Amino acid sequence: MAENQGPQVSRRRFLSYIIGGVGAIIAAGVAVPVIGYFLAPAFRKNTPLVTPIGNTSDIPVGVPTKVSYEQRVREGWYITTHSKTTWVVTFDGVNFIAYAPKCTHLNCPYYWDPAKNEFYCPCHGGRFDINGNVLGGPPPRPLDRLNVQVDKGQILIVG
Repeated sequence: MAENQGPQVSRRRFLSYIIGGVGAIIAAGVAVPVIGYFLAPAFRKNTPLVTPIGNTSDIPVGVPTKVSYEQRVREGWYITTHSKTTWVVTFDGVNFIAYAPKCTHLNCPYYWDPAKNEFYCPCHGGRFDINGNVLGGPPPRPLDRLNVQVDKGQILIVG
């Protein structure tokens, strides 16, 4: 006599288990990359962008100097090059200040007027001293400063 080995599984139920298992494997195969795509930015390390803009010897002491440079930015798979400018000032040849090239009123470009010893924005008459402080006109705040580091005679913009 044959012993009862438990309840028999019908062919239909067996096939439904197989199809359900294959469907679960396919769903996991799709879900894992999608979840990884959304969670990856949380685990990515953000390293600040460091861009060399020139040599310390190129900036005369006490004279604001307009410096043009190229900044390479990684955007996904692409590396984009942006042409930028900044005004750099040093009072001792060791410490450097870099100003964003736009007026704080309406982002118009400004220039250094050596005759008046001030930065001047011709669009609306904004005036700034060599330290970036507002002297007159409509700008609501001093010139924006960029983060600067000096390394081995190179001036670096950080961020």
